[in-house]
Amino acid sequence: MLDRIGRMAGTALLLLSAVSPAPAQETPAPGELSKLVTRQAGLEGRVVWMDASANLQRLSTRDSLSGVFDRCRQANINTVVVDVKALSGHVLYNSKVAPRLTEWKGFTYPTSYDLLLQSMLEGRRRGIKVYAAINVFCEGHKLLKSGPLYTDPTRQAMVYDVRRTVTMDGATWPLATGENIPLTRDQVVSADPSAGPRSLGADDAAVIILGDTIDSVIDGSLVVGGSLTAPSGGHLLLGRGSGARWLLEHARVGERLGYEAAPVIQPILNSPTEVVGAFVNPADPASREYAWRVVSELAENYALDGIVFDRMRFASLRTDFSPLSRQLFEEWLGKKLDRFPEDIYSYGASPGSELQQGPYFKEWLEWRAKTIQDWLDKAIVLARARRPGIGLGVYVGSWYESYYGVGVNWARTGFSPGYSWMSPRYPETGYADKLSWLSTGCYYPIAFRDDARQLGNSEDLTVQAAAELSTKAVGDAAFVYAGLYLLDYQGRPEEFRRAVRAALQHSQGVMFFDLVYLEEYGWWSILNEVFAAPKRAPHEVAGLQDAIQRTRRALMPAEAPAPSGGTP
Repeated sequence: MLDRIGRMAGTALLLLSAVSPAPAQETPAPGELSKLVTRQAGLEGRVVWMDASANLQRLSTRDSLSGVFDRCRQANINTVVVDVKALSGHVLYNSKVAPRLTEWKGFTYPTSYDLLLQSMLEGRRRGIKVYAAINVFCEGHKLLKSGPLYTDPTRQAMVYDVRRTVTMDGATWPLATGENIPLTRDQVVSADPSAGPRSLGADDAAVIILGDTIDSVIDGSLVVGGSLTAPSGGHLLLGRGSGARWLLEHARVGERLGYEAAPVIQPILNSPTEVVGAFVNPADPASREYAWRVVSELAENYALDGIVFDRMRFASLRTDFSPLSRQLFEEWLGKKLDRFPEDIYSYGASPGSELQQGPYFKEWLEWRAKTIQDWLDKAIVLARARRPGIGLGVYVGSWYESYYGVGVNWARTGFSPGYSWMSPRYPETGYADKLSWLSTGCYYPIAFRDDARQLGNSEDLTVQAAAELSTKAVGDAAFVYAGLYLLDYQGRPEEFRRAVRAALQHSQGVMFFDLVYLEEYGWWSILNEVFAAPKRAPHEVAGLQDAIQRTRRALMPAEAPAPSGGTP
């Protein structure tokens, strides 16, 4: 039965469904029905994320944790997400499946302290729902060389990188494997515009390249502390030590240079292009089973309000290119590949050049998304078999048009915007319909489209545009809470207020990433003002999501099915 708030929403839905279908131009766009109903019913998702690593010491005692929940209650936050399986793969609860965290950056974690249990108790006392977040397929922190993969590296993902050699002035030099990687001694690395500013030290040198021609050569000893960004349509070569000396000796302004590229497939622990997270292969049966066991254990042993799946994905477009993935893909495709990995894509000879799609690129993207969708299907069955009614959420990036790179289709099933990389059946890999809610990272420092226009920036790079795309992609299949990265607003509290307003206006709620910034910036007072009155989260109203979807189907003709044919 719906409670009082649910009945209010249900009344709105009944009124809508009783009306004859409106002309097409007046029919609510996907996602708009959810916003209409939740606002009329006074519902709003207000989510604070508590990252395990960033808040480890702050959350490691009952008193400090209690203080955080007090501040959440005073700010009328209705949902807290506690990260209990960290990026490193260690857990912060009593587990017989995953290794417990014992030490982090010199801090010894209390062995008898169960963060998840204590968070649940603190939440219950204050009427705050508590969700446990798990990093699904990440099992190691590369910067700290910590995590299960460092103990047993057999399940690590395989990365498809590129190794280039550059020729100038008749001489050749091997570039460091990968693109846009950190510069170390006696290396030469490449950087394209996406890498952002790169600093130069006294032992460094840089070559600015436009097209295939050397535009300028810079000796780092003359500009210590300076930085460079690769020009549009060009790239940088950066050298240190003997690499810098080679560049200074052979680079001549106005001369052309040449590259050769060769594929390199190597374990993720060895790959310089995967800088932080050490992922397993999501297609590997052993890794999938391990992740399912984590979900089952949580749902069985803890009376959770819900679970949020984070990093439920491949590490990047470069992973996973293992022999196992090739075998599984060929079985799914029903065809042996002649050239792997080039049948998927190949790297251009020049740094920063576009990937050259192979004949099975689109099918590869579909298979990867289907791999994630299938894992989620079983995870849901396992979780709800052990704890019926448990809420399920996911945390993803809002940049849907490029999120295919990590093997994820977080849209509703059937969403087909017609992007060129989509196979005919890719829309069927969407998984939003299976969830209670999604938080999409709308991680931009500008709140509204109008603000971006006035600044001469792209409207797409705003909280508003990201939230609009998120609700359009999800439709009314699940509730969407636009995520804000608080570091984007450091020293700009008024813009933070505007970003909160943009999130609430263009989705069904807001998620704050992360607690550490609320604490460090002292912004609880802002939330106290913005959320002056308490509200419930839409996903906590029993039956509301199903009612919205039924009404949506009554008001709208069915979405056109995906074109027939395509891969099996």
